[in-house]
Parts: sequence; structure tokens; C-alpha cells
Amino acid sequence: MSLNTVLQAIANGIMVGGIYALIGMSLTIIFGVMKIINFCQGELLMLGMYCTYTLNSVLGIEPLLAIPLVAVIMFLFGVLIQSTLITRSVRANENDSNVLFLTAGLGILFSSSMQMIFGTNYRSVDNYFSNKTIELAGALFSVNKVISFLILIVLTILLFLFLQKTTIGKQIRATSQNRTGASVCGIKAKVVYACTYGLGAAIAGVAGACLMTYYYVFPNVGTTYGTRSFIVVTIGTLGNIIGGLFGGLVLGCLETVGALIVGSAYKETLVYICFVLILVVKQRIQAKRRA
Repeated sequence: MSLNTVLQAIANGIMVGGIYALIGMSLTIIFGVMKIINFCQGELLMLGMYCTYTLNSVLGIEPLLAIPLVAVIMFLFGVLIQSTLITRSVRANENDSNVLFLTAGLGILFSSSMQMIFGTNYRSVDNYFSNKTIELAGALFSVNKVISFLILIVLTILLFLFLQKTTIGKQIRATSQNRTGASVCGIKAKVVYACTYGLGAAIAGVAGACLMTYYYVFPNVGTTYGTRSFIVVTIGTLGNIIGGLFGGLVLGCLETVGALIVGSAYKETLVYICFVLILVVKQRIQAKRRA
């Protein structure tokens, strides 16, 4: 195993980790404000992929060019879901425990609906950059993966500017820090929650659109990426956007380097073993801090 091969694997891991970072950031922004764990986050990514596929097959829109439209559609869909179902569920139970079951049920509903509409076949789309590569520092990369990673960088910057500079962004930050205090100051929690869930759905949709440029979609693809999103936020600390970005890149590198070391057939096992070790180490660190 040469050094160049390892560096190529790490670089590819960073590119793949960009998608994991996006789905992790979309999950952590919802938890940071609403304090609920959204078990259908992977299915929102899957819906974004099918939305991209439909726009391409019906209207002929390139996947990368469809990203703004997918983001808007998923944002509105997220607002609808939050305002009609999740808000009522939170009201019904002060402990919010039934929200977990609601979001898990929504994930099953979304997957089943896509299976009824599109069937179980794997579907993909071609774009201008399909099968094209670019050489950077002696390593070859898929152009679509490079573009997806650049979109991650741009989206992260825009997300921070949105939270820091806009009125609704400041309201989201205030609500995440102290919901009661924000309400006393006149901030409408309903609006903030709707925008937050919509924003999380939009980011997941963008991740799905980026993934669609070099991957395929099927009804259960959300399960795989939903699981990855929980690993990402565990690595990067749930509720921390920067941590979600870091966790996604780490997970991507772990997968590609692990596939190089133990083989692609066992990379999943290696990822989950490392995940368990991270949980154990974090638990011990937290115990020492409390002591």
C-alpha cells in the first residue's frame, strides 16, 4: 500500500464526507433549536434525491442546476410537516417523546410512498460532468464529487451568514439558547420552529441533489444516510453545526481508508466499531469532567 494510495483514499473520503456533513448539519440544526431528534432525516435526503430525479426526467433540468429549486421545494415541505404534524405532537406531550415515534413513522411513510410511486428499481441521472475526472495534486477526483464538496463549503458559509446577519437567523439562535426568554421578547416560536425544520429539510434536499449526481436512488436509501447522520452528529456533538461538518468529513475518511485497509466488504463493520469506541471514549471524558 503506497502513500499515494492512502492520500487518494483520504482525499476521496473528504469528498464523500461532504454529503455526510450536509445531512449531519441538517439534523443538528433541527435538534439545536427544537430539541427533538428527527428520525426521518435520511428520508428527507431520499425525497430530495427523488425530487432531483423527477425534475431531470420530466423537465430535463440538470441535477446541479436543480439544487435551488429542490431546496425551495424541500423547505416548503419541511414547513408543512412541522406546522401540521410535529407542532401538534409536541403540544400533545410535554416530554416530546412521541415526536420520536412520529418522525420514525414519517420515515416509513416517505419510503413506502416512494416505493409505490417509483417502484424498487435503482434510478440514476446523467449530467454534463458524469464520468469526468479532474487531477488535483496528483490525485484523481470525480468532478461531481468536487462540485458537491464546493457546494458544502458555500452552503456552510451561507448558513452561518444567515444565522448571524438575518433577523430570522438571530431569532433562531435566540430560541435555541432560551425558548422562554425568546418568547418573552416577542419572538414567535411557531415561526422559528417552522423555519428551522424547513431549513433542515432544505439542507437535506441539497445533500440529496448533490448525491444524485454520482449515486443512485431507491426507496430505502434514506435508511443508510439516516444512520450516517446519527454517527456524524455523535462524532461532532449533537447541536453543534461545526461539529457536524467535522464529523461528516471524519466519517467519510474513515469509510474510504477503512475500505482500503480491511476491504470494502468490511468497511461498514469498521465504521460501527469505531462509532462504538467513540461513544465509550466520549462517555468517559464526560464522566471525568463531571467528577
